[in-house]
Amino acid sequence: MEELVKYFEALEARIAALEEAQQTNEAVIASLEAEVEELKNRPAAEPQVVEKVVEKIVEKPVEVIKEVVKEVMVEKPAEPVVAPEPAIEPVPVVAPEPVVAPEPAKEEPVIAEVASPKAAVYGKAVDDIRLAISLGDRFLYQRELFGQNAELMQKTLTELNELGSFDEAMSYISRFGWDTESNTYQQFIVTLHRRFG
Repeated sequence: MEELVKYFEALEARIAALEEAQQTNEAVIASLEAEVEELKNRPAAEPQVVEKVVEKIVEKPVEVIKEVVKEVMVEKPAEPVVAPEPAIEPVPVVAPEPVVAPEPAKEEPVIAEVASPKAAVYGKAVDDIRLAISLGDRFLYQRELFGQNAELMQKTLTELNELGSFDEAMSYISRFGWDTESNTYQQFIVTLHRRFG
């Protein structure tokens, strides 16, 4: 119950403060309205005519010419307020770094492979005879030269790879007694030339 009483007391104090602020605002508004009415009812300023007497002295000091100048005071419209332009901060000038031309790339001499006359006839040389034999030729050699014996063909190719020259390879294969006139034999000899050059 005490809490409820305190709550209502605080509420009444807040309402009183709001009413006081409202009265202050109303007084300010009334004062501003009175000023506006006074400005509306104020008569416009009449231009005033002012006469000035200007004396001009001509070459002859005796003669004085009087001239009447009328000045009319005119109210000028208020000049619009222009915001000042923001100051532009100077950008520091940085001296450019000297341009250094890159050194030309050193070209290493290209050693052109000179094709031997045999390479032109037999094809590119290989280090392993197995690399010179296509899949189709492998089946052809196995069937016609090695009597369908894949193991004998693999063993022969390995041993031929270990030989040092074409003549050694020819004397090695001579033990098989192949028909030297057959196209398959001639094709196999071309393969040997690719291995031994």
